[in-house]
Amino acid sequence: MVPSRGVEIPATFTHPAADAGANVPLVVMAHGHGGTRDEAGGFARVAEELASNGIASIRADFPGCGESTEPFTANTLTNMLADIRAAREFAVSHPQVDAGRVGILGYSMGGRLALLATSQDEYAAVVLWAPAAGDGSESMLDFLGGERSYEQLRAQAEGAGYAVLETLWGATQHLSLEWFTDMENSEPQSAAGEFEGALLVLYASDDRVVNPRFGRAVVESAARSSPLVEHVVDGGGHGLGFYTDYTAIADEVVATTAEFLSDNL
Repeated sequence: MVPSRGVEIPATFTHPAADAGANVPLVVMAHGHGGTRDEAGGFARVAEELASNGIASIRADFPGCGESTEPFTANTLTNMLADIRAAREFAVSHPQVDAGRVGILGYSMGGRLALLATSQDEYAAVVLWAPAAGDGSESMLDFLGGERSYEQLRAQAEGAGYAVLETLWGATQHLSLEWFTDMENSEPQSAAGEFEGALLVLYASDDRVVNPRFGRAVVESAARSSPLVEHVVDGGGHGLGFYTDYTAIADEVVATTAEFLSDNL
């Protein structure tokens, strides 16, 4: 458990074997909207691969997700960014971790968070999987059923304090008004334009949850990033093989991610 915002957040800290010595890099992982810190095994696999390459990692469950004891109404960009920072600080306090070589991996909503986090703390490398990274609420419209549905849900949150969302995968979520206002006031594309470190943007060609154009837009915005790598997965959908039986695609995502982070941290 990691202290953050006056609560304890569930987290998994994975580090290389003790004989790896001190000053190992760190990767912070940010899961997607309503996901968990393991992401159907995807994040767990990356953590294991990174550890075998001498890189530590930390991943946490955001409010209302996984083993979190908080309600989903606490699931806001503000709170999640605070949890990312808390997880990072917890990990870099470990004597084995080099605080000067920190990367971040974000999936879907976590990709949005990862970009926003670069405006708060210094990261040497960023990896984005299927990032929901349009400025404002645009990249969440398809997920919420379109612009009209978004406005109806927002109005419900204004009146009742939260909106009731039935997700595409059958979960019921209570979205607070702050969830909507945080989304509307955030500018991940602008953050991408300011980031000067190594950036990998990975997305599937057939993603119907977060349109691939948002990943492409990040690449176009990231004029200062170096190196800048765009990796388009052929098929696999938004789940990138982790939420389906497309094992070859999942293998591709894990290998590409681990190689990029190993090369740039």
